[in-house]
Amino acid sequence: MRESREQMCRTWLSLCEGVSLKARARLLAAFGSFQAAFERFPAGFDGLVSTKTIEELGKLKAVGLDRLLMRLEELGIRRAYLGDAQTYPGMLSHIPDPPDVLFYRGLLTGAEERAVAIVGSRRETRYGRNQAYRIAMDLAQHGVTVVSGLARGIDTAAHRGALDGKGRTIAVLGSGLSRLYPEENKKLAEEIVAAGGAIVSELPPNTEPLAYHFPMRNRIVSGLAQALLLVEAREKSGTLITVGHALDQGRDVFALPGEVDAPGSLVPHRVIRTGGRLCTCAGDILEDMGWAEHPVPQPEQVQMALPMLPPDQQAICLALQDEDKGFDELLAVTGLGTAGINTALTMLELEGLLEPLPGRRFKLRRHA
Repeated sequence: MRESREQMCRTWLSLCEGVSLKARARLLAAFGSFQAAFERFPAGFDGLVSTKTIEELGKLKAVGLDRLLMRLEELGIRRAYLGDAQTYPGMLSHIPDPPDVLFYRGLLTGAEERAVAIVGSRRETRYGRNQAYRIAMDLAQHGVTVVSGLARGIDTAAHRGALDGKGRTIAVLGSGLSRLYPEENKKLAEEIVAAGGAIVSELPPNTEPLAYHFPMRNRIVSGLAQALLLVEAREKSGTLITVGHALDQGRDVFALPGEVDAPGSLVPHRVIRTGGRLCTCAGDILEDMGWAEHPVPQPEQVQMALPMLPPDQQAICLALQDEDKGFDELLAVTGLGTAGINTALTMLELEGLLEPLPGRRFKLRRHA
């Protein structure tokens, strides 16, 4: 659908990073409409925006509205305008400071959709990465959209889990759509769009991923979802900003527990102690949010008929009952020789009872 001239003028302003939400409000109050601001520019802009911003807006105006939109179309970048019930996400429109224009690739809709934001540390542990992936995949399989920030670590695991669950995921950038960050996630972004999800940003397409952009984009991450799950975060983590936005926006906040002495567990445990909801699996979120049509089974503990296994395999299973272990740890715990433990590990893997992990580590497969 072709944009109105008012919407085109809103895009003109949004293509200039110097026009903040407050500056946009000042311009609207002064001119009555964004079209009037465009037509009268630069008259009346002094004092409302900086001199540098006026210069940037002048360069953009010189290109022309039609040409500006044509460039966006050539880049495959669409726009969603606040107030447009068809494309602007309804959940986001009700936060205290919604973006006036969202640039996006993929699919956005104004229709209500069940969505959970999953956020956490860029310096994640294997445990945090695996749990974020598992929960995101399970949520996706139950028709829940997974929202995250395309960052390294927990964000990447959450997007990947949603994709592998054949579901929908939305990535919110702290840069422009033509400056995807980090570089290694460009392919992931393409997969998100191809699978029916979206990558979105309120920033102009060529905006670099500067540090101050990320706290600002975090309100969009939480604003797109009804609930937020925190998976690992260290003290002074930027993820805390997202949790704060979620609370301000009236979202339900969940946190995944971790090892009590792990640095990444400190913030999630604090969130749980101060009223956040404990989350150990997707079922916790589905049930607490009222999205589970039937009770969702909790992950069951490993239960094996150990007497039916040879003694060497029994020893390995008992050693792995509580947590995964490396080869050298199994040697020390079981007392088996190198040859014997290699044979036992191979047999357990062939029987589907053992899962090998990177770094010559092993874990038991979970069986109902």
